Amino acid sequence: MTGTNGKNKTPKKIILVDNFTQINEIGNLISDNSTKIITFDYESHQELLEKNIEHEISEIYSDEENVEKIQKNCYEFLEWHNLDIIKKNASFFGINIPKLYADQLISGIVKILKKFSELKLIFNKYSNSIYFASGDLLLIISLFTELISEIPNGKNEEFYFDKIKLGTKIGKKDLTFSISASSYKNIKNFGEKLLGIRLNKNDKSSGKSTLLVELNTKFFDSFFLESKRLNKNTLYYGRRRPAAWDLKSYNIIKNSDCAIITSDILNNKEFKKYKKEILEIQDFLKTLTNNIELNNFFMIDGISISPVIIPKIKHLIASRIEKTVFEIILAEQVFKKFLIDSVVVVSEIGMTEQIIIHFANKMKIPVLHLQEGLHYDTLEAFENSKSQGVFLEYAYRYIAWGKFSKENEISFGKVDPEKVVELGSPRFSNLNFKEEENNEEFVLLATMPPQIDEIKGLDVRNLEIYLNSVIKICEIVLKQKKKLVIKLHPTSDILSISKHITKKFPTVQVISKGDINPLIRKCSSLIVTGFSTVIIQGQILQKPVISIPLIDYNWGEPSVFKENSCLLINLEQLDKTLEKISTDTVYKNELISNSNNFLTKCFKYRKESSQLIWDYIKNNFH
Repeated sequence: MTGTNGKNKTPKKIILVDNFTQINEIGNLISDNSTKIITFDYESHQELLEKNIEHEISEIYSDEENVEKIQKNCYEFLEWHNLDIIKKNASFFGINIPKLYADQLISGIVKILKKFSELKLIFNKYSNSIYFASGDLLLIISLFTELISEIPNGKNEEFYFDKIKLGTKIGKKDLTFSISASSYKNIKNFGEKLLGIRLNKNDKSSGKSTLLVELNTKFFDSFFLESKRLNKNTLYYGRRRPAAWDLKSYNIIKNSDCAIITSDILNNKEFKKYKKEILEIQDFLKTLTNNIELNNFFMIDGISISPVIIPKIKHLIASRIEKTVFEIILAEQVFKKFLIDSVVVVSEIGMTEQIIIHFANKMKIPVLHLQEGLHYDTLEAFENSKSQGVFLEYAYRYIAWGKFSKENEISFGKVDPEKVVELGSPRFSNLNFKEEENNEEFVLLATMPPQIDEIKGLDVRNLEIYLNSVIKICEIVLKQKKKLVIKLHPTSDILSISKHITKKFPTVQVISKGDINPLIRKCSSLIVTGFSTVIIQGQILQKPVISIPLIDYNWGEPSVFKENSCLLINLEQLDKTLEKISTDTVYKNELISNSNNFLTKCFKYRKESSQLIWDYIKNNFH
């Protein structure tokens, strides 16, 4: 990491750089030793390192106390949609439109507040310097000083992603490419129409049905298939996620007799009826910039950052208002055209889920919220868990895996105990250990990405530690003459792990896409970089599981670590731990035995979960 080499005097110029800055524009600004360059994210830091341009990282001006304070502000600012003026003027069919975008806003708010807090501290130290910046950095520094100059060709950062990343495999090579969100939706809709025609169902269903909303077909294969055995009508409704995208998911839909609802059920004339309402919301959004209530709401230490946040919020919602209204009207039509007696979701924070839950509650149709993954069951993680939709909020019942998740909902989520039902997880009903498939060929490293909705997950120092730690893990495993396979998390690889590992360790196989379960079945041991549902998958498949947290978010210690069912170690302990697992059969078996004991507490039911949930729906909601 490049520093200032002991230059302590106040710089005449300070150049502020992030990944949206045109780096080639700053060269002529660097005049002498009185110029300081400060980067505000990992990407720009890396680019300057590659160009051998001396600079500092913004994080060195902050501290732990400041980070905690700003992170708290982030969660508070997420509640902006609950202001009366927003609920009154930006709602459609009783649905608060800005709230629909809460899950998309969190990472953007975190980035802005991180920059704001660090720039405030930088300015406090160098109040007489001239600042050069573009985009958000220019907007923020202008809140503190008039001694500013704009760097040309800067681009403004967006709150959301208009690109969808898709992956495919050609031979042994994984390929990733991006398409626009609108193109993705068009392809998805066309594919589902063809699928409906091929299955001879094409959105047709009769009798009372359960609406399955945005469920991953492969994850919940047993749940889909069990519905047919029990003669339960099911409808698939996925506006983000396709019902089928490969042969396996196609066969699940086909064999489950699940009908797919597409946008064809909405007549375009019905949508056009609401042009006036759309224009009214758009006109209201234009007034947000100078809104006193919002200016006061987005206040930190007496300074309003609404000039930075509001334009982005306006752009996000205004650019998508027609599509959002379309989704609301479409969902209403679903309930008009189909006889729905129950709804199943795995989240309450996604746009589709929020809209569906609204109409279901309005019509007194019960909604089941299925626990999808392993969560931090700690008080320290409460705010993050809440922002991730871990707790029951608007659904009728929460279907918990078992004891630990139920206690988490009640103790930390303050959920009524009567609303939490322990019925296991259909996700793992068909996941079983098979001795004949236990080949034990390699060590598997499953990477969990840094949390971009947490300031600590954006800290350049943490990201460098993360990448260097992954490299160190590779060195340790290879030193023991073991084969190593790395399975990347399907989210964006901002650290370019694949590129670094492939270049440095040609024998290490890096896999970015596909199901991780076949890899877990064949591995000798599983290493996870932090906390993930993958831990549970490894335990079910009778593998010794090691967790190495690479970034400390101060979220406490979840139950899976307290039960000693997953080894929680630091990097320095990995060498001896791997060796002991390889050579000490008693130790290895003891670890697996601890895992099995934990699983009995984690899941009240597992193999029979799908049937139990359908029985619960049948017995309670008909």
